[in-house]
Amino acid sequence: MVVSLRKVFLSSFVFAFLAYYQFHYNVFNWQVELGVLSRIWSAIWGLLFAIMTLGALDMSRLYPASESHTLFSVLLQYVTYRVFFFWYLVKERAWMRQCRSVRVVQDTILHKILTTRAATEWGRKHEFSAIRTRADYIKQQPLTTYSDYKDYIARVMKGEEGVLLTTSPSFMGVTSSTSGGESKALPISEDGMKMLFFELAPLYMGLAYQKFSETRLLTKTLRIVFKPRYRYTESGITMGPVSAMPGSAITDMFQVLATSPVAVMDVYDEPEALYLHLLFGLKDRNCVRMETTFASMVLTAGHCLEEKWEQFVEDIRLGQIDAKLKIDEGVRWKLIKNHMKPDPKRASELEKEFRKGFDGIFKRIWPHFSYIVCGTSGTFALYVDKLLEGYARGCHFYSLAYGATETMVGLNLDPTRRPEWYTMIINYSFFEFIPVENSAEEQPITLCMEEVKLGEEYELVATTMNALYRFRFGDVVKVVDFVGQAPVLELKYRIGQLLNVHGEKTSECVFFKAVSKAVDEWPAVRLKDYCCAESVLKSDDKESESTVPYYIVFIELEGDLSSLKLTDKQAELIDVYLRAETYPYESFRRKGAIGPIRLHIVKPNTFEEFRNYIINNSGASANQLKIPRALRRMDYLDFMLGKIL
Repeated sequence: MVVSLRKVFLSSFVFAFLAYYQFHYNVFNWQVELGVLSRIWSAIWGLLFAIMTLGALDMSRLYPASESHTLFSVLLQYVTYRVFFFWYLVKERAWMRQCRSVRVVQDTILHKILTTRAATEWGRKHEFSAIRTRADYIKQQPLTTYSDYKDYIARVMKGEEGVLLTTSPSFMGVTSSTSGGESKALPISEDGMKMLFFELAPLYMGLAYQKFSETRLLTKTLRIVFKPRYRYTESGITMGPVSAMPGSAITDMFQVLATSPVAVMDVYDEPEALYLHLLFGLKDRNCVRMETTFASMVLTAGHCLEEKWEQFVEDIRLGQIDAKLKIDEGVRWKLIKNHMKPDPKRASELEKEFRKGFDGIFKRIWPHFSYIVCGTSGTFALYVDKLLEGYARGCHFYSLAYGATETMVGLNLDPTRRPEWYTMIINYSFFEFIPVENSAEEQPITLCMEEVKLGEEYELVATTMNALYRFRFGDVVKVVDFVGQAPVLELKYRIGQLLNVHGEKTSECVFFKAVSKAVDEWPAVRLKDYCCAESVLKSDDKESESTVPYYIVFIELEGDLSSLKLTDKQAELIDVYLRAETYPYESFRRKGAIGPIRLHIVKPNTFEEFRNYIINNSGASANQLKIPRALRRMDYLDFMLGKIL
């Protein structure tokens, strides 16, 4: 570490002496003739030195600290975390008060949105200026989907103002397209971004700070994020995923709190960037947490460690970066010159642990490692289970928030609970709820937040600061509790990920349960990944002359595949368990309206290759990619059919 905490501790005595000197010899020394102004200045300096004394003592106890900290970065981290934590305490109290007055808060945010957008073309069309109550709003503004905004957004992207927002958007957020099959570009307003930073960021950081004591240490975070290749509209508005919005001097400044140097963010290709993130994370023995978008990326990082550990060790031992890594030579030179020094001691530590195997490797190579912040909801639980059995044994997973490009929805107040529950953020968007049994209707009746019932499932509808009005963004949630009057939600599935060949509406969580139970009964193998498709997507079905629709399932397995020979009974287990899990599917199967599942085992590493294929052939970035469980594109289905064993 460039800055020694022992030296910080010793400096507290120097600051204490200076504070004592100012007060004893200047401020309260009446034998010395000093003017009032001089005594005031001495008092100010004395207070400053007293604060520095307390700060130095507080910092010195936050051991261990990152070995790559500089004086600037350690002070930035200390001040930032302290400020955000106290800010969080203030915001948390305000938030809890708001949770006791849901209707008032929701009416306030709706009024703010409508007043701000009344002068836009959309606002004039729907007479926002005449709206006085939420009932007026629901009557005048129909429920919307993305197709309602397409023409408006096209005009916004050409630079036309006053269409959806009063000014040009700060950014165009691009959705991943992996859930619904279509990538969407959505305007992100400046006031929406400010609210996200000033209202919600303190809650995010404060929750982690409060729930995990390791966050309070002066250690850096292994943050695995990838810089997307931004696109630009013809009017010059930046387009990309909201999870990796364009950097600025402020974001670069906070990047020094991550193990990866700022220069790593200049590497666009995911494999190279992942290698560099891990390399600099491995150099820091005192790393305590990892952050990334989804649990699937944590698993990919673990695979990278296992496959390339010898090269990592060699690079750290010699203070180099693998010559085979395809990165800009200017970036390579900057990283080696400023951040890579030979460290044979750390290399030997790592080599010793890698040679023992990779179960629990995170806790062994980083002795103080505690938790991983990433998305774990829904079928990401598959990756979490694998990680807890292997690379991340003994670690905690924390899905901090529930949100999407469209809006933020909730915060996870209990990191120990699985499946995750999210308390709704009631002051960011105006929410409505469609009872799930009515979600097939085009304009169903909606309920407001204070009207939902415990144990019921609903499709979410949001009116947002980013010019979406009564927008159906496709998430189905279950109300599992209340904090005050604010609903606590469990994410069940996305409507775009339903299998529905005959009106049965099989959700991804139900399908995941059936697949997991079935594979658990297969000999000597474990489920690695899976996806499925409806037979109607397969235009040239040569396997059967039947016109009855069915599900096509692709499964990648781990274990002894050489001796894998499933009996007919074992192969039918997915169908058996799915019939047991959902009555509509069972009813249609019994009647012969849905045919038996067609099961295909795919080659090893198929889903890693599929992931790269999606990135290269869609609008998704590595940060936001979610493997689609229900395939909606013919080229995705063709890819999987080409990987069958």
